[in-house]
Amino acid sequence: MRLQHVDQLRALASTAPHIRAVLSPLAAPHPALWAFVGAVAVIDAVWLRIAGIALAPLGFTLLAALTLALLLAAVFWSRATSHPTLRAMALSSACLISVTGSVGVLHYLSATLAFPLVDPMIVHVESVLGFDWRAHTAYLEGHPHLSRMLALSYHSSGPQIALVVIVLASTRRISRLWAFVRLFSVALACVVVLSAVLPAVGPYVFYAVDPSTPNGLETIGALWHLEPLINLRSSTMQVIALSEMRGLATFPSFHVSLALITAWALASVRYLGLVILSLNMAVIVATLSAGGHYLPDVLGGATIGLMLLMPRIAAWHIRTYTAFTRASANSRTDFIYIPRARFSLMTRRPERATSPHTRSSHGAGLARYSTGISEAKQIQS
Repeated sequence: MRLQHVDQLRALASTAPHIRAVLSPLAAPHPALWAFVGAVAVIDAVWLRIAGIALAPLGFTLLAALTLALLLAAVFWSRATSHPTLRAMALSSACLISVTGSVGVLHYLSATLAFPLVDPMIVHVESVLGFDWRAHTAYLEGHPHLSRMLALSYHSSGPQIALVVIVLASTRRISRLWAFVRLFSVALACVVVLSAVLPAVGPYVFYAVDPSTPNGLETIGALWHLEPLINLRSSTMQVIALSEMRGLATFPSFHVSLALITAWALASVRYLGLVILSLNMAVIVATLSAGGHYLPDVLGGATIGLMLLMPRIAAWHIRTYTAFTRASANSRTDFIYIPRARFSLMTRRPERATSPHTRSSHGAGLARYSTGISEAKQIQS
């Protein structure tokens, strides 16, 4: 018996390198993130059984099959043929889908806790801040073109996620892509937890605004969460269908957190970074009307996004300052004479590796400088 156990352990040890070889391409964006997805899936399964709620099999089966296909594609593009761009696209997409699916189910289940609505408290904070939500929407009613543009920008948040994956993977900014996936996951988890503890229905319901009344205001994104939220809070929802899942969070706004993270992710891409920054600033403004959020919801979402981005922004400033100081320490001062002028221009030039060509060019520069000095003396005399 002992010999059999020893043989089994040896066989298991011999297969461990093969298992690591298969799983190593799937380690990104971070092993802890995949562990988080697994833990949330276990919580979902236990909670669904306790609550007596079922998942519509078709949608979630297709979602699991798509995730598995993307993971297999990531392994193929890492082992069979080395293609970092396609691997990054497949792996980041699989992670985003799995995180959104598992956390989305938890988001629905947490609404069954039915904590008291905090709309009166949020409205009070909004009044203390001096913001009038009804005056804001009334202004947009008088400017329907502006309202429609804001609504279009608000609904661009989803397509922007796909744009981030494609652009960052195509430009080989792989580390920034992994960071985006991690920030997206943490922000989504924070919003789900806070919205479960501090649920709200939104200003359109609180102020009893008739959806057909606002002229030129697009309220689909502001009201589509009401039916599932009411059914979950009253424990009348028996089946969760993937095709009908919607964001239920009012406080804080995930759209605002996502807008900041997306703008940061594409900030280093030339030209596109400025366009995405402008678009996401419009998304933040549109969150009040098209998203049906209070001003504190926007501030809460911005706080989450900035808290997640602050360490990375600070690290970038530190790296930039360090590189600048090193370049300044290694640079030297050259005096360049401008012909037909009575002054010399001093510039800072970084040190470069010397070569015969550079040494000859430096010698020519010194010769021109000496000639210029003699000409200046002749002019002055």
